[in-house]
Amino acid sequence: MASGLTKAAVRQIAARPSRLLLTGCTLMVTAFFLAGSIILTDTMKRQLADDLSTVATGTAVVVGADGNQPLDDKRVEELGKTPGVAGVQPVATGSVLVHSAGRDPYPLVGTALTGPQSLVRPVRGTLPDGPGEVVLTRALADLPGMGVGSPITLVAQAGDGPARSAPARTVTVTVSGVVQAPSAMGAAVLTTPANARSWLGTDGWQQALLRVTDRPAAEVATAVQGELGTDFSVSTASQLRAEGNGSKQVTTVSTLLTIFVLVALLAGTLIVSTTYRVLLVRDQTRLALLRCVGARPGQVTRSMLLQAAGSGLIAGAVGTATAVCCSFAITGIAGVPGPEISPPALSGCVLVSVLAALAAAMPAARAAARVAPVAALSVASTRHVADRTGRTRALIGAFCLGCALLLIGLASLGGADGATAALGSLASAIALFGCLLALGPTLLRRATRALHRPVRAAAGLDGVLALRNLSRAARRTAACATVLTLGITMVAAVLVALASVEKGTDQRLRERDPLDVVLDAAPTGASALTPAVVDAVAALPETRAAVPVTRVDGVALGGNGRHQEIDVRGLDPGPIPALLADSRPDSHGGGLRHGQAAVSTSLAEALGVRPGDRISLQISGDRKSSAEVGLIHPDNTSPLLGDVAVLPEDFAELAPHAPVRSLYITGVHPDNPSSLRTPLDKALPPNASLHITHQGEERAALRQTIDQLRITALGLVGITMLVSLVGVTITLTLSSTERERENGVLRAVGMRGSRLRSVLAWEAGLLGLYAAVLGVTLGSLYGAMMLDALPGLSSLTIPYGQLAVTSVSALALVLGASVIPVLRSAAVSPMMALRAE
Repeated sequence: MASGLTKAAVRQIAARPSRLLLTGCTLMVTAFFLAGSIILTDTMKRQLADDLSTVATGTAVVVGADGNQPLDDKRVEELGKTPGVAGVQPVATGSVLVHSAGRDPYPLVGTALTGPQSLVRPVRGTLPDGPGEVVLTRALADLPGMGVGSPITLVAQAGDGPARSAPARTVTVTVSGVVQAPSAMGAAVLTTPANARSWLGTDGWQQALLRVTDRPAAEVATAVQGELGTDFSVSTASQLRAEGNGSKQVTTVSTLLTIFVLVALLAGTLIVSTTYRVLLVRDQTRLALLRCVGARPGQVTRSMLLQAAGSGLIAGAVGTATAVCCSFAITGIAGVPGPEISPPALSGCVLVSVLAALAAAMPAARAAARVAPVAALSVASTRHVADRTGRTRALIGAFCLGCALLLIGLASLGGADGATAALGSLASAIALFGCLLALGPTLLRRATRALHRPVRAAAGLDGVLALRNLSRAARRTAACATVLTLGITMVAAVLVALASVEKGTDQRLRERDPLDVVLDAAPTGASALTPAVVDAVAALPETRAAVPVTRVDGVALGGNGRHQEIDVRGLDPGPIPALLADSRPDSHGGGLRHGQAAVSTSLAEALGVRPGDRISLQISGDRKSSAEVGLIHPDNTSPLLGDVAVLPEDFAELAPHAPVRSLYITGVHPDNPSSLRTPLDKALPPNASLHITHQGEERAALRQTIDQLRITALGLVGITMLVSLVGVTITLTLSSTERERENGVLRAVGMRGSRLRSVLAWEAGLLGLYAAVLGVTLGSLYGAMMLDALPGLSSLTIPYGQLAVTSVSALALVLGASVIPVLRSAAVSPMMALRAE
């Protein structure tokens, strides 16, 4: 009998593949997300290790020239003879100016580009194989004119150490390729060791990378240190890797991915469980007939579990295979090395899919075993399970709601640290989700009653029928709505949290670094920032304000006799008021005025002065002046003002002939600070003493990082949304199938197919509206609560536009998910719908 039931279960799957599809779609999406998360985590671990590690896996010991004496060829040769050393790879490092790539020098690294001691992975083009070829890191290759095959001109700077056999020179080379390199290299030029040493004009090496075979690396390092002495640093590769270890970042990413996976897995299991319960009701006649012919309850249970296992196996295999294919496609499009594939872990994904299917089907299977044989005599094709919220569910829901509110209170306490706030918010959200699962039918029925009048006014009879259909199977509909609400809540929470972090971080960066560009000349001697250069920069159309800064060293004396060596700066902060944003003014308020000085907090404490007190300023040559303390600015947030800042006319009393040493610049387009780069390159003289700091681009890079985080986070929570939409499709399909005879009666009495489509569309729209309103509200709440985990880095911001787009998009997606059920419902003819099964 058991083998007969097994054959019957297999035939049942073959006869009605739609049931396999209903349960399998959700499991397939969940398995896809689970496998994709594992692949992503493993790939990120590999990428992070490659990105943070400055030592390749084939290197065991690193020898560095710490002092002024580089490693010469003789020492490199001796290192190769050290017991246990299998090979030595010399490394030449220096810096180069790249024409048309700004005035900042870039590292030039001559090292192994192939083999086990290489740190780079080719992305485009080929590795250098000639004397005039280089490869660029991706950060440098993104600049204009740096593509593969482009000729570039390098001005090589002196290598480390005084020993030089030839002067540095200008060379024109060809970019043969682009490589992915550790982040520590940044924007760099890489070539062969011989090329680098030739261009830098040095006769030594800055590093030597040792390969070790049959001896411990620590033992070899000790022997090498003894031979070279203290003039050179010797470290094992494991020590250097540990210093750049990114295990914390990997752990954080893995934890977040695990949370998303568990949420998606829970959502999928819930939807599949609901689907199995509905299919059980529709299958009760067949199951009762099996009981009539002698099948025992355990055999019926195993039959249903077998169908569930088959569904989970097929869905898991398809979802996992799809995730593998997508990972290869994504890495190929992105131009990064292929994904990290772990066959045992992916096999576990298929197993988890099977177990999830079994767990979802178990309640329905146990109920199937209790189907009485007499039920086979029933002519009803469906049986509606009572949707009343029993006492047990009510108690569970009230308990979860109380826990959620209590945890919200604990997480919002002022004394809670970031970790406590984050954990409290997460635990509160889980408890509230449990409350929605328990009390969902009651909430849904009350919502439909509240919407009765407005929906009737807007949609007429179609809307009323849609509301009745939603409340008639409230438990199943509420489960689907809860999962959809969960997805929208996660999206809204991510949007609120990231918008707040972006605003808060950008605000604090602007307070700390209110400038877009800082030009610094040599601190002594003639300054390259002549009046003509200052006027040329100020006249650029891309420049909003340019504040020249003069600087001199001196001594400040307080009224109580205390004195302190200081850095006095002369500037007019009027064109850039943000320079004084964090300053504490005197009782008169306002900005910096004639006869006043802006004093740093540390200097004010050292001199014992407050706003309104007077200090004396003295420089070499016995020049003196006095000033009133008008402003006190924090040292850490306003380093641009130095120890003491006064207006230019007051500074002229101390040092009338001091040249301009710095130029503070803000751009016309604050959101596009890179627009200043090219005009400044053209306006500034070719003077190597000029140093440019693009602070605005650092803020832009941070905003770009936050945008990438937003895309990544929304992509992750989007999987839960996808699972939810699959659940919507299944719920509406089952609802349409259950009402097939009812729809036949409506069609028979004259209702058109378009009206049936309208009813089901309104049903989907109202379901989406319920989930969207609840999800956006809860998401905004929990997104704001999560900000307590980021003190000092966020400023509460509700992105109303993004939340509105989220709500509209959710409604559109739900309506899109209803297309198949809507078309199927209207396509059934009245005679087919009325026939008895």
